[in-house]
Amino acid sequence: MLSHIKVIDLTDGLGAYTGRILAELGADVLRAESLGHDAFLDLVAGADILIRGRADAPLAHEALAQHNPRLIDVIVAPFHSSGHSSGESAHRPATDLTLMARSGLMAIVGDPDRAPLKLPGEQAYALAGIQGVTAALTALYARHASGKGQLVAISAFQSAVLANYREPVMWQWTGRIGKRTGNLLVRGKSGVRQVWPCRNGYVTWSFVDNPGMMRALVRVMKEHGGGEALADIDWDKTLVADVPREKLIEWERSVEAFFLLHSKEELSQWSVANGFGLSQIDGVEDVLASEQLRYRGLWRQVDDPASGRTLKVPGPLFVSSAAKENTP
Repeated sequence: MLSHIKVIDLTDGLGAYTGRILAELGADVLRAESLGHDAFLDLVAGADILIRGRADAPLAHEALAQHNPRLIDVIVAPFHSSGHSSGESAHRPATDLTLMARSGLMAIVGDPDRAPLKLPGEQAYALAGIQGVTAALTALYARHASGKGQLVAISAFQSAVLANYREPVMWQWTGRIGKRTGNLLVRGKSGVRQVWPCRNGYVTWSFVDNPGMMRALVRVMKEHGGGEALADIDWDKTLVADVPREKLIEWERSVEAFFLLHSKEELSQWSVANGFGLSQIDGVEDVLASEQLRYRGLWRQVDDPASGRTLKVPGPLFVSSAAKENTP
C-alpha cells in the first residue's frame, strides 16, 4: 500500500508505534540513530515522512521544509508545545504511567475500594502511535492534492484524554465525575456484572436490554440443565437498567452457576450459534493457539538475535486473500 513511501524514524519509544504501523502498511522505514548533520539532511531530502519526538531536534520544521518542501514532519510528543491545557508541560518528562494517570483513564479503571489501575501494556504510547499514523496518512492525502508537506503534532496526553471520551462528556453535560465501578457496568439505576469465571477461565457477558439476546441465553441454559430462575421472566416487559441490584444479583447467581459448569470454548460457541453476546477471555496461550488467528495470517516467525530464539509475533495489519492461502 505504501511501498513508494520513505520514512525516517527518529523516535526513542513514544512514537515508535507510528513507524511500526507505517512499515506494516508497506512503507520503507529507516530507524536513524547518531546521524551527523549532513547525513541527516541527505536522508531528509529523499524522505516523504519524518517521525520524531521533539519539534526542535535535530532541526526546526522551517529548516526541514526549506530543505524538502514535500516533507511530512510528524512529531509525537508527550504534550503539545502550545495550547491552554498542556503548553506549560511541553518540556516535562512523561511515561505511559504518568500520561494515563493525568488523562483521567486510571481514575475509572479498577475496583472502587482499591487503588486506581492502568491498562495493560503502554496504551497511551499506542494511542499516540495510532494517531500519528492517522495524521501522517491524512497529510499524505493532502500532499497529493497540494504538492506540499506539512507539520503534524501529536500529543500522547491528548490522545489518552480523547480515549476517555465518556467521562469528560458526562462531566461537561451533567457535572458528574466518573468513578471506578470494578466488575460492574453501571446502567440506569443499577449495574450489571461483566466478567465471569467459567470451568477453565473467564468470559465476558452482561444482562442487557435486548429481549432476543436474553431469551437466547435462557434457552441455551435450559437445554444444558440450568436457567430455572430466569425461565419465567418476560424480557419484552423488563428494562434491565431499572431492575434493582438485589434482583440482578439473584439472576446473576443463576448465570454464574451455569457458566462454572462449562468451558469458555463451549460458551463462546453457543453464543455464536444463538446470539446471546458472550465472548471468551483469552490468555496468551489461547491467542497463540487460536485457529482463527492462524487462518487469518496474523502470526509470523522472526529470529531474535539477542536470544537466538525464533519468536512468534504479530504480522502485517492487512493480509490479502492470496497471502492468506499461502499461510502455513
